[in-house]
Amino acid sequence: MAKFVIQQKSPQELTQENVSTLTEWTTDEGWGPHQRPFDISHMYSGPPYMDAKAFLGFLDYKMIGHAAFFTSGKGGISTDVMEYITMFIVEKPFRGKGYGLKIWNTMWETMDKNANICLDAAPNMVTKYESMGLKPEWDNREYIIPLSAIAEKYKMTENIRDVSTKLLSEVEFEKFAEYDAKIYGLCQLVFIKRWSTLPNSFTWVAVNGNGDVVGYITIRESINKQDTTVGPLYADNLEIAKKLIYTASQTMSSQTSSVKNLRMFIPTGGSNAIQMIESDFGIKCGPNFVRMYSKKHKVDLNKVIAINSPGYG
Repeated sequence: MAKFVIQQKSPQELTQENVSTLTEWTTDEGWGPHQRPFDISHMYSGPPYMDAKAFLGFLDYKMIGHAAFFTSGKGGISTDVMEYITMFIVEKPFRGKGYGLKIWNTMWETMDKNANICLDAAPNMVTKYESMGLKPEWDNREYIIPLSAIAEKYKMTENIRDVSTKLLSEVEFEKFAEYDAKIYGLCQLVFIKRWSTLPNSFTWVAVNGNGDVVGYITIRESINKQDTTVGPLYADNLEIAKKLIYTASQTMSSQTSSVKNLRMFIPTGGSNAIQMIESDFGIKCGPNFVRMYSKKHKVDLNKVIAINSPGYG
């Protein structure tokens, strides 16, 4: 009889083989046209280590499933602690056999139920997660915008006075982190240190005349090399958001001729960014996935123009 075991590992205990297998699965699933293999390895290896736990399912020593969560908010601006569930997946030939449920239950039993548990759900999975106590907060919609259209529509944002865009390395990291925490309502210091320094990525920060951070955008090259993925994009208003989008598009256009599009995941019910993008570029999109929490989370959706990739907050 085949032997099935679940191993719990910290980020530094994951092997390169584990990471490579997980990247292959998520890309094959269609979750990761925006991901590159180093996304997962960079997030989970090397200091500062994220406060994360991974649960790997092995059938006769072969890895067939994975689930993980990481914790943010400890020592932050509020008393909230958030636990994000990310990359819950079972290899296709082994689905429907109960292995995924065993991995999930093992992880679920480990999680702090006093924390605010969060995940991004495919629309067909919302009912299942609701039965576990999670509630939908908003939909996220995916938009792919040609860089050429951005250059044409948003070039005038270069002339916005009293707001300049700078590389993250030119800004005090503490101010950047404070702005992120103010918008998201949670200290994510280790996470954003790792996320904003992904290989082949750029983070641009919008600063006003007083030196205050009023927005930022992180972009990175996608695995297909034709798209660059935005996330997050926070801004005090839509004009600043347009300026950051324009800066990002110009950066990628100058870096490589192969990148043609900008990919964004925009939440509903907040900043009117969806209406802006659909109006400016004639694009329509339905729900891509649903953000769910176990408790109400006080994120400032009016300033969240685009979120990180699905499963990364």
